[in-house]
Amino acid sequence: MSIIRSFFICVSMYSIIPVPNTAWQEKDMKYIFYMLVFLGILLGLAEYGIYIVAEHFQISSILYAALSTALIVFFTGGIHFDGYADTIDAIFCHGDKEKRQQVLKDSNSGAFAVIYTITYFMIMFAAFENMYKSVEMYKLIFIFTLSRIFVLYLIVYTKSATESGLLYTFSRAENKKALLIYAYLVTIFAFILLYFIVGLKSLIIILLILTSISIILNKYFIKVFGGLSGDLAGFSICIYEVCLLLYFSMFGGFI
Repeated sequence: MSIIRSFFICVSMYSIIPVPNTAWQEKDMKYIFYMLVFLGILLGLAEYGIYIVAEHFQISSILYAALSTALIVFFTGGIHFDGYADTIDAIFCHGDKEKRQQVLKDSNSGAFAVIYTITYFMIMFAAFENMYKSVEMYKLIFIFTLSRIFVLYLIVYTKSATESGLLYTFSRAENKKALLIYAYLVTIFAFILLYFIVGLKSLIIILLILTSISIILNKYFIKVFGGLSGDLAGFSICIYEVCLLLYFSMFGGFI
C-alpha cells in the first residue's frame, strides 16, 4: 500500500529507525508529510521512556536533561538540526534571496551556525532540566507531535522556494488541499486531548504560540528566501519544539 510505503520512506528520511528498503515512487511521495505526525508521537514516547527510566533509577536532573537532548539528535539523525544550522548561516549571510538559497545548499557550517546551534541546545537542555520531576512528562508527546503538525501548515501555505526537491514535488494544489484537511483533523484531535490535560486557558495560549510562530515564519521565509525549503521546514520544527519546551518548562502547561 502507498501509505505504508510512504511511512517507511518518511521514517528512513527523518529518523534512524530501521525500516525495510522502499523504492521512492512518485505515487508514494504524496503521503510522506502525513507521517511526520506519527514520528512526532514516537519521539515523544521515546522521550517519556527516558523520563520513566531516569525516575526509576533516580538519576540527576542534569543527566536526564543531557540524555533527553541527545535522544532528539539520535532519533532524528540530526536532520532537523542540520536544517536549523543551514538556515542560521543563510539568515546571517546578508545576501539576496539567491545568495541565501546557495548558503542553504552549502553543506559547510559557518560560525553563526555553530554559535546558535550551541545556544539552541543550551536552552533545550535547561528546559528539560527544569521540567524534571516538576511537570507531567507525558506532555512531551504533545510537544513533539504539535511541532510536526504545525509544520504541515507551513508546507500548505508557504510556496516552495525552489523548483526542485520534495516540497516542490508536493506543491500541486490537490496535494496541499488534502494535506490541509489532514492537518485540521489531527490538530482538532490533538487539541481535544490537550484540553482535558491542561485546560482551556492553556490550550488557547499554546494555540496562540504555535499560530504566531507559523505566521511569522511564513512571512519571513517568503520575504527572505522566496518560500519554503526542506532546510527551512527543519528549522521550523526546531523552533516549534524549543518554544513549546520552554512553555511547559516554565508553566507546566498551566497558566
